[in-house]
Amino acid sequence: MLAGRFKYVVVGLIWLASLIGIMGWVVNIQQTHITIAGGPRSSESFEIATAIAEVFSQQHSNYKVEVFETSGSAENVRLLESGLIDLAPIQADTAIAGNIDAVASLYFDAYQLIARDGLTTSISSFADLPGHRIAIPPTSSGQNAAFWFLADHYGITEQQVAALPMSEAAANFAMIQGQVDAVFRVRVPGNDAIRELIGDHLLRLVPIEQSAALSLKKPAISPGMIPHGSYRGYPALPAQDLPTAAMERILAARADLDQKLVYKLTQLLFEHRSDLVSETHLAGMIRGIDHSTSRTIPVHQGALSYYDREKPSFVQQNTRLSSAILSAIAIITSAVFALRSRWQLRRRIRVGEHNKKLMQLAEEVSNTTDTATLTEYKTQLRTMLQDLVDDLDQDRVNQNEFEHFQFVWQSVDNLLRDQWLQATANKGEQR
Repeated sequence: MLAGRFKYVVVGLIWLASLIGIMGWVVNIQQTHITIAGGPRSSESFEIATAIAEVFSQQHSNYKVEVFETSGSAENVRLLESGLIDLAPIQADTAIAGNIDAVASLYFDAYQLIARDGLTTSISSFADLPGHRIAIPPTSSGQNAAFWFLADHYGITEQQVAALPMSEAAANFAMIQGQVDAVFRVRVPGNDAIRELIGDHLLRLVPIEQSAALSLKKPAISPGMIPHGSYRGYPALPAQDLPTAAMERILAARADLDQKLVYKLTQLLFEHRSDLVSETHLAGMIRGIDHSTSRTIPVHQGALSYYDREKPSFVQQNTRLSSAILSAIAIITSAVFALRSRWQLRRRIRVGEHNKKLMQLAEEVSNTTDTATLTEYKTQLRTMLQDLVDDLDQDRVNQNEFEHFQFVWQSVDNLLRDQWLQATANKGEQR
């Protein structure tokens, strides 16, 4: 009977231990999910987002990183602001709210205008677009806003140009079929989709002039260039280095995203660059963000911690000042201790003088039986006590020193009283 019960107890303990082990295993394998809005699947932003997700997941097994396809920067910003996405590549000029921070600079996009050759009215500059049909990126893309920014700069209105929002694939098809006269993109020079569009067709790249003037309106814009032969080696396209406007694309994060996570992510971007480059050549363009310069998007605190990891502390930056302050503190402290010691010595000397006077008075009291003299000594004794009480009030002596003096004073006072009684008794006998 007992053996049977013992058997059930053992089985129960085994089941309990197994359950605890399984629960521990489940806890250990729990992963933190990170979501990235990558942009269109064929875009460089999606490519680099996927590379970051792959390498980060390899280096940190307790994280699961997923990349989602979106229509572009504008949608990415909306997803970040709503808290549905943790990270996203966005154009640096994209309008944002206050809850989005920058992590790193990924690469620079170039404003690119591809036009058909052989048109009745040639397109040799952006200002030549009125009267033509242009395929532009979808309205949810930051590239769409970039096109209309350029149009506004050149004084082109919506009524003057047939700007048709469409996907890259649709734009390429429309261009090849002759349904549009030009295509506008904001992409990295050498972009695969643009190279595929150009192929062997009679197309040309149109320069985007006045980039310095554009940067006056949008500081995120900087003068850029599409290198000679970026899309075709022979005949070279472009035929020479082509001036254009460049736009930084940054990796953005929710401002409330965990700082430790963002630190790890920033660390990965710079300390595992070779792993990222093996996934995409774009990773070679990743740069840190100089947070000391003026920019519209603040740097995330997690990324800032990584960038400032080797920054000298305030003490290290001000070694001479710190040394001077420490020296001054040491001198002042020494002076304070010296003054305190001197003050204590003066107190001890003062109390010692009072005690010495008491002992002298005690000797004189013990050697006299004259009542008049004893009365005078009594007055002196009271005066000495009053002087020391005044010293105690003025902090020239402390309580312990006063109590020691009072003990001696009481002894002398008792002696004086005894002498007074004896002198009085002697006078009575003489009568």
